[in-house]
Amino acid sequence: MRLNKFIISNMEAIIQEWETFARTIQPPEGNMDVMELRDHAQDMLLVIVEDMGTAQTESERANKSQGGAPPVGAETAAETHADGRLRSGFSITLLVAEYRALRASVLRLWFKEPRSREQEGVEDVIRFNEAIDQALAESVARYSDAVRKNSDVFLGMLGHDLRAPLQAISFGAENLKLMKDSDGSHIHLGSRILGSVQRMRGMLDNLLDFTQSRIGGGLRIDAVWADLSSVASGVVDEFRASHPGHIFRETTTGDCTGEWDVGRLGQICQNLIANAIQHGTKNGEIEVCCSGRPGAVEFSVHNNGEPIPAKDHQRIFELAESTSSGKANPHRNMGLGLYIVRELVIAHKGSIKVSSTLSEGTVFHVTLPRTPSHTTVS
Repeated sequence: MRLNKFIISNMEAIIQEWETFARTIQPPEGNMDVMELRDHAQDMLLVIVEDMGTAQTESERANKSQGGAPPVGAETAAETHADGRLRSGFSITLLVAEYRALRASVLRLWFKEPRSREQEGVEDVIRFNEAIDQALAESVARYSDAVRKNSDVFLGMLGHDLRAPLQAISFGAENLKLMKDSDGSHIHLGSRILGSVQRMRGMLDNLLDFTQSRIGGGLRIDAVWADLSSVASGVVDEFRASHPGHIFRETTTGDCTGEWDVGRLGQICQNLIANAIQHGTKNGEIEVCCSGRPGAVEFSVHNNGEPIPAKDHQRIFELAESTSSGKANPHRNMGLGLYIVRELVIAHKGSIKVSSTLSEGTVFHVTLPRTPSHTTVS
């Protein structure tokens, strides 16, 4: 008897072992019934049996071993199983453990068969392991994708719902700044609160854009004719009010108008200036420049402070990641701000780069064509 026929003949015994094992690892307070514990096990085994009974060339085997199995089209039993286990509170580790137990159960029973060690039996074991690995890959991919989507939806809701209390705090801070007292403490307190609100609002904007780019099809650009220098000046004025300890200098040369998304331009300016304040010299000078060029406008933000190593000039625009040493590195992990800036610049068909030395300071350069095509960046 070949292994695929053996699985069909011993289906109930294999599924019973699957059920017993699943019952021992179900989450605390779990009370899954027999159908839930056995869910999709038979369907997955039938898919495995069918795969094992299908002729396979060496090139097809090599392709499958590298994750290139032909797509099924419809939802697979392994994917449906992952959905069920996620709803039941199984961790991805427990999900993988189920497949390990299923593999062990089948092979333990099979190796009792006399023909299991013959050439055909060895070939069957290889095909069985390939099919199990394919099902495992489908389950893990489905589970991971569901967790990511749920997390993104939660973050999007959080970013949206936090805007109302932030608006209330901002209103209170503005009133504090207008109150008169003998030592000006109310004005100082109001400015500090506004600075904190501004940073939090920027973080929420970045968070919402990040989640939108992952679950909503990309960053939408609604372009109208606008003046980049005017947008930048408005953002600088906001930072002056909330960061009175810093010196802000503005320089504008040439025609700085073009067809852009005004709100997105504000985000680019806000994130780059906030980054300069965060990573520059305390209470240092921030220089914001706009310069019109033929067919494009250049925007730059300069600050002094510790330079960014040349090896990190590209990585700072990527999503935050931890260092191999586990220690924080401010130039390698700057959160979502610079990542969102890069995505917005790309959405405008522009480019961004950074130059950073101890003597010259750090300058982020953005170049935006005056008439970018309307687009969405995923």
